[in-house]
Amino acid sequence: MDSMQGFLAILHKSKKDFFSLPMIILNIAPIALGLALWGGILYAFSDILITYTKGLLPESWQAYIQATGGILAQGITISLYILLGFCVILLALVGNVFVSIFYTPLVVGYIRKHHYPQISKPTSLPMTAALQQFLKAFVLLCALCVVCLPMLFIPIIGGVIMLVPFFIFFYQTMLFDIGHEVLGVEQYTKLQATKRKYATTLLTYLLGLIPILNFFTPLLQVIILSHYCFHIAIQNDTAHTSPVR
Repeated sequence: MDSMQGFLAILHKSKKDFFSLPMIILNIAPIALGLALWGGILYAFSDILITYTKGLLPESWQAYIQATGGILAQGITISLYILLGFCVILLALVGNVFVSIFYTPLVVGYIRKHHYPQISKPTSLPMTAALQQFLKAFVLLCALCVVCLPMLFIPIIGGVIMLVPFFIFFYQTMLFDIGHEVLGVEQYTKLQATKRKYATTLLTYLLGLIPILNFFTPLLQVIILSHYCFHIAIQNDTAHTSPVR
């Protein structure tokens, strides 16, 4: 079975879990909280942020805006508010990845109970270790974004390159948390040795790029990667119990 066929099989199974009532409730709560939190913060400081952002414009632009005023000034202000709206969405999505650290054990436990009761639960990774991994990945994300920022001036190619830091962040956080929760510390190295982990993680990551739906995909991504890790656990158990020939 190739990577795409295996991924589609996992996706089909994950879709049913995603639309179950417990998962729907677990999905909506972080999204609503993230939008309310970041939307409220940016709205409260919107005047300061808009004024500061206008101050970053070239002096010639500022002088032209002050001289002409009217529609041009209003258009720039509206554009800056739209940019703040995109910032709210981006922060909510990054916040969703952070929140997934806390609800990952619940999702993995739900999937284990309904699909893989034969797989014993390993010792959970300490929450401090998960937070440390998140912070390390976040610092790397910020550094890579700064390095890749000039690439945005290259049409299309620049946008694709900017997706790379976020994929690395996704891979280092999601697979780390879910892999340890499903396989435990000792078996996690076997997940790292699998050849399809990059392809599966990339296909799962791409689901989060779908507009509008990307608010809801973080939980689906956790479910998909959980099923993938459980499949690795089953393969490990089969390898250990198969008779020696």
